[in-house]
Amino acid sequence: MLLLRVVIKSIMGRLENKVVLITGASRGIGRAIARTIAEEGARIIMNYRSSVKEAEELMVELKRNGFDVSIIRANVSREDEVRAMFESIRRDYGVLHGIVNNAGHGSATTWNKKLHELNWDDFEEVINVDLKGTFLCSRFGIELMRNGGSIVNVASITARTGDVAGIPYLVAKSGIIALTKSMALSLVPRIRVNVVMLGSIETSWVNWLSNDEARRLINYVPMGRLGKPEEVARAVVFLLSDDSSFITGHTIVIDGGECTACD
Repeated sequence: MLLLRVVIKSIMGRLENKVVLITGASRGIGRAIARTIAEEGARIIMNYRSSVKEAEELMVELKRNGFDVSIIRANVSREDEVRAMFESIRRDYGVLHGIVNNAGHGSATTWNKKLHELNWDDFEEVINVDLKGTFLCSRFGIELMRNGGSIVNVASITARTGDVAGIPYLVAKSGIIALTKSMALSLVPRIRVNVVMLGSIETSWVNWLSNDEARRLINYVPMGRLGKPEEVARAVVFLLSDDSSFITGHTIVIDGGECTACD
């Protein structure tokens, strides 16, 4: 009987019939997370801001494979748009079981500015999407988690190591780590909140690097390669699922050993 239950659970997926929102789901890591969560049986809502073509293509692909998928546009840094997004989710689904706050601001121009070249607008632009967006989506989302749930936020190891590049980004990600701990304490035991802290993951930002910079970056990673978005997605599934039912307020580091000495 036990074996039968294990087999049935494996077939059904760890997130069967759970309703999960993924922000910034049309590209990169968010796209991999959306696909992996769908494959685990969840009913997924993919948020996007401007990449409608990519979002629609992924929705069509996943629906063709039999998955329950919808897309919704909202700029997560705008409270009115976030409020409207969750009102739409309430009408269409009535409940949420999981939120993945993945949406982030990326710009090669801002990323490569030195400290003395930055102005506050550079910080505000990134903080509004990454940190404010994480707060707003969590704030409105918990109202739909009546039966409990799990929130997974996304940060970066640079929040702990510091860096001379991407300074507004690492400041925003530091705020997300602090926010995660406060949310976990505030929402326990009904809702679990954790954060994945990412090292060098192979997405479009790698194109901002020269060949020499890319090689140096890989040299910093003990495993000798960049991470894959799918590897992040599998960790997110773990944190959303009952497999992590006694984990809240924690940081899961996904970096190939790059930040081994961070603590």
